[in-house]
Amino acid sequence: MKHSFFLGIFIFLTLSSLRSEMDLDAKRLMPDTIYLNDGKVLHGLIIKNDAQKVTLQQKMGEVDIPKISINRIEDIPNAEIYFADIVDPGTLPPWRMIVQDLRSDDSIKSFRQIPATTIDNGYLKNIPYLSFRINDRVEMNVYGDPNHPVCVEFGIYERGQKITRFKKIVRAYLAGILTNRKEVGALYSLDEKGGQIQVGNFIFKVTPPEASDAYGGWWLSIYDPARLEKARIPEAEYRKRTLPFDEVNNHAGRLRLDRIFSNDQFLAATRMNWNNTIPDLRGFYRNKMGDLELLIPSFMKKKTQPNTQ
Repeated sequence: MKHSFFLGIFIFLTLSSLRSEMDLDAKRLMPDTIYLNDGKVLHGLIIKNDAQKVTLQQKMGEVDIPKISINRIEDIPNAEIYFADIVDPGTLPPWRMIVQDLRSDDSIKSFRQIPATTIDNGYLKNIPYLSFRINDRVEMNVYGDPNHPVCVEFGIYERGQKITRFKKIVRAYLAGILTNRKEVGALYSLDEKGGQIQVGNFIFKVTPPEASDAYGGWWLSIYDPARLEKARIPEAEYRKRTLPFDEVNNHAGRLRLDRIFSNDQFLAATRMNWNNTIPDLRGFYRNKMGDLELLIPSFMKKKTQPNTQ
């Protein structure tokens, strides 16, 4: 990943002496400022800036702002924003920071939010979560409060050389968000065939494809067992937030293209369950030029019939 751990710590310590904690929270979530010609000031995270428009991610959605309407832009390098959360021992990074990391990685060709699938057994049963599909068959899940996760998990529905390469990449990435050598050592000591190791607040766990709660994928997760139990919700509520696995994926773990429309509608309908803690993120992909393009929900693309009355 294109970030420096030590640079982030240095910048965080410098900013801490100059600003209050409240100011830091605001800036790391909405670091960029756009001044419009009419005097309005918009804060958010710039995720695209081309000759015609700027795409700004705000608290509850992403908006396109025509360049002709903009008087001035102030943007801050990413390294100054997100490491404030990483340096706290015993915590996992907020989902926004993880997504920003992935946006900065050229190997990520597509990234989209998908419905969380129902986990009906194992340690993650009845824990609400956000789910994202990376490229074709890689999945990232963030459990509990997205801004203060109780578990971060990556999995892959592959076999052979691709899964071997994935195991190396995901360990390297997760090592970058940890704060001490014991945690990193535990991460790399895990048996790829399955098992878990606890260090401090965290349990590091590998779930192999044949496990009953793996649903055919190979998974690597980091979670806080004490906070995990507090995040568990009643069965009836959990079922409203999730869909059966086979309604989202086919037997090989690929997204069901015939369900994209209805699954986008499901995501839109369940947003209220997160109490305004997540923006309207559908995801992004890289075009032929390598530039990031936003994904638009399929039901918003559908042309409406003209009103003849």
